[in-house]
Amino acid sequence: MISYSPQRVERSYGCLFLGVAIPLVLTLIDWPFRAILTPSNILLVYLLGVFFVAIRFGLWPSILAALTSAAAFAFFFAPPIFSFAIDDPENLVGLAVMLVVGAVTSNLAANVRYQARVAEHRELRASALYRLSTELAEARLETEIIEIGVRHIHADFGGRNTFLFPDHNGLVRYPDEPPLGISLRGADLSIARRAFSNGRMAGHGTDIAPGETAVYIPLNGSTGTIGVLALEPGDVCRISVPEQRQLLDTFVNLIVHALERAKLAEQAKNATLKMQAETLRNSLLSSISHDLRTPLATIVGAASTLETDEERLTKDSRRKLVGAISEEAQRMSDLTTKILEMARLEAGDVQLNRQWYAPEEIVGSALRRLDKKLKTRQVNTHMADNLALIHVDAVLLQQVMVNLLDNADKYSPPGLPIDIYVEATPLGLSMTVADRGPGIPENMQQKIFDKFFRIHAESAQSGVGLGLSICRAIVEAHGGEIQVTNRSGGGSMFQLHIPILECPPTIAPEEKE
Repeated sequence: MISYSPQRVERSYGCLFLGVAIPLVLTLIDWPFRAILTPSNILLVYLLGVFFVAIRFGLWPSILAALTSAAAFAFFFAPPIFSFAIDDPENLVGLAVMLVVGAVTSNLAANVRYQARVAEHRELRASALYRLSTELAEARLETEIIEIGVRHIHADFGGRNTFLFPDHNGLVRYPDEPPLGISLRGADLSIARRAFSNGRMAGHGTDIAPGETAVYIPLNGSTGTIGVLALEPGDVCRISVPEQRQLLDTFVNLIVHALERAKLAEQAKNATLKMQAETLRNSLLSSISHDLRTPLATIVGAASTLETDEERLTKDSRRKLVGAISEEAQRMSDLTTKILEMARLEAGDVQLNRQWYAPEEIVGSALRRLDKKLKTRQVNTHMADNLALIHVDAVLLQQVMVNLLDNADKYSPPGLPIDIYVEATPLGLSMTVADRGPGIPENMQQKIFDKFFRIHAESAQSGVGLGLSICRAIVEAHGGEIQVTNRSGGGSMFQLHIPILECPPTIAPEEKE
């Protein structure tokens, strides 16, 4: 469809005027040289002008230029001059050639311009598809994909638009999210629902219905129709042209595939989370079943003995049974605390209460907590001189030292010492707990920090396999790292590095009177 435009008419009149003006200008240029140039040379000059008009302005201006050139040549240059009569047949042939050249050249130029416009439109469509596909490839959420689709359809086709999706009852409705400023809110839901049904049955959409200003296109994907695009174009020509409608269909297909990809990704994520939760549950049940069953059996047996044989038990026997109940209850309490602490760390709910502490205080507090357990074990502490204060959560870091010392005590033979090394490094503070136990195979030195991992699933040592995982989570929350290596001569060395992110405060010396 070609619409009337005053600018187009004005441009047409301008081209026709130039078709007359250019031959007249060439006549003024040739007139001083009429005694030097032959009629054939003058015809070539006019031919050049006609050729230029044909290339630049099209068919009718070139024909007008050819006729004007013929009249000017016949009147001013062809003998007899100042007359439109031409005596030489060669000049007549030259004029005929000039007319033919103008017509042929203008047609060729028009075809070239048409092909250039077609190529330009194809480039614009390809660029629009590239921009849309690039943004859709980076989008992950369904809301992002819908926002990108609404924005690009508005930019390339004009008008307002929106995406309508069915609810749990299968009825197409507006989305719950607040619409963009370019979103369409006046779509006829009855027509949209009919287009949704037609798309599910026939696989095609509807054109603009009589009395309506919007077009409804079903969103057909690999799994069926997932929704409807309601588009109210600003100019019907922008979607009625076959190439533009094909471009719109391509836009819709890209958006539909992106929506399906996002939905499948969400389903895969949920399936992965369910699988991980199930694996975690099974690992938890498998790991703690033995550690809970053993202390419970001890507690039940001791309590039953106290209840049934209280009169026959000596005071020393009753004290031992009560001590066994207390010890096993403490083991269960420690196990529960570790499970809850690991869940809290995994959920990211831990807020570090950073304060400035001396490393000696943290090590000393951990040793005091384990004083009863380590009373028969020699612990050698090697502290570097003039250690700077560190900005940490002392309670959590103390828990790391407690877990490492508890592990060292569990897996070291009786009578062998545990060594603690604390020293400054160029990047922070290094704290090491070394034992003389069996060591850790190199292929398990990274796995040992995983949840519920134990080198020997069934061993004489109790534990659910969470202590080292808690240590790693706390150290990483401080921005540090923890690693384990085997000690020369036997044993393991757990070394943690805590970075110093800011300069510690200095304490001004007291003034002497």
